[in-house]
Amino acid sequence: MNTGNSAFTTFLDEKFIPLSNRAKAGLCLVIVILPVLVFYFTFYGSRREMIHKLKEGNSKIQTEINDYRKQVAMLPDRKKKVAEIRQAFEKISALLPREKEIPQLLKDISSLGRNAGLDFNTFKPEKESPKDFYQEIPITINVRGPYHNMGYFFDQVSKLERIVSVNNIKMVSPQKEDGEMLLKSNCQLVTYQFTNKALEDDKKKKKK
Repeated sequence: MNTGNSAFTTFLDEKFIPLSNRAKAGLCLVIVILPVLVFYFTFYGSRREMIHKLKEGNSKIQTEINDYRKQVAMLPDRKKKVAEIRQAFEKISALLPREKEIPQLLKDISSLGRNAGLDFNTFKPEKESPKDFYQEIPITINVRGPYHNMGYFFDQVSKLERIVSVNNIKMVSPQKEDGEMLLKSNCQLVTYQFTNKALEDDKKKKKK
């Protein structure tokens, strides 16, 4: 190794202006370091940004993987909640008859009135009123009978498994017959049909 340095020094002394030992050492250092610098700036330096981006991409992928693992760990709880929501939904929807059950429901209401001793003058289902996921079905009725019988009829309607509300009750034309006071009662029953369809946006705007 010393022989090589001596030969290089002799070469410098013979071919170029004689240099001091410090200058010769500095020149040797430059010659050694120069290839390293050339490699750094031509190879590594040009790829440093790419390496940085790859590291960032790897970090992002690792974060996403961790997020997915957390979601997978939470999946059993979410499935349980979905099952609970579905069960609750089925219980609620059971209170709203579907289309095929509406005629039977109307028959049941009519039978309750007759069993209560009321005479039906009018029993008329009106046009449906669509809502979000259900629709209202109003029924106009006009019955005649004793006051207490009407109260009994409305009580029986309220105990139906399906939701039926009684609105706008008006009792008129009292008349005593056979020692009993008879009245005419006009009201509107409203039942609800499950449709599982959301209202279109334009219909929602009209209802506001």
